[in-house]
Amino acid sequence: MLHGFRRAPREPSRPSRSAGRRAALRQIARGTELLSRGNLAGARASFESAVRADPDYAPGWNNLGVVRERLGEALEALQHFNQALKLSPAFVDAWCNKGLALLHLGRPDRGEECFRAALALDPKSEIALMNLGILRARGGDLDGAMKLFGTALEDSPDYPTLWLNLGTAFLEAKNAPRALQCFNVALSRRPEFPEAWLQKGRALLNEGSAEDALFCFERALQIRPAFTEAQRALAIVRETMT
Repeated sequence: MLHGFRRAPREPSRPSRSAGRRAALRQIARGTELLSRGNLAGARASFESAVRADPDYAPGWNNLGVVRERLGEALEALQHFNQALKLSPAFVDAWCNKGLALLHLGRPDRGEECFRAALALDPKSEIALMNLGILRARGGDLDGAMKLFGTALEDSPDYPTLWLNLGTAFLEAKNAPRALQCFNVALSRRPEFPEAWLQKGRALLNEGSAEDALFCFERALQIRPAFTEAQRALAIVRETMT
């Protein structure tokens, strides 16, 4: 299952018209665009410029934490999320992102505390609900996971990662037809979603459709050639077809 980070599209802290704040906003906009293109180094440089321009602006620290986490620097990311929360204790996205950093540092109990803190501030936070659902699934509570994913989808029906995770829960519960429905919705929202193509292929294999599964695994690798899980799945299905 896939966790989700959240950048800061809104202003959670006290607004300011200072030159430093304006410079920070420009750098955050630039960094967010670079991050969406996969340019992690460029995004990091922009977010670092943002926090230098205005060290009291919580979204700059949050976004810097997101890119540091994606660079595999969970401990440094955690420090940035803590700084964002020090500046803006009601910053829901920073609570969610802190929770994910803690998960990646092997501290799931502390991560769950952060997701619950986010839900106390915003009971409809799809990121918090989704990540709590993933923790439920990891603990073997698939019904509880599905319920949390479904609650999140009520307000965020266009979020493809939620559909992917709901489908994965159905697949783990041996309900391939329902899983396929979810993966198809995820792909309708985001056609270039390699994880959804991979999981759809696995569901199709469970349904005995090896050729269709082969197509899905190949499609996942067209999108992300270095996708190791898809490479393994493709090799296995090719072996079974020879």
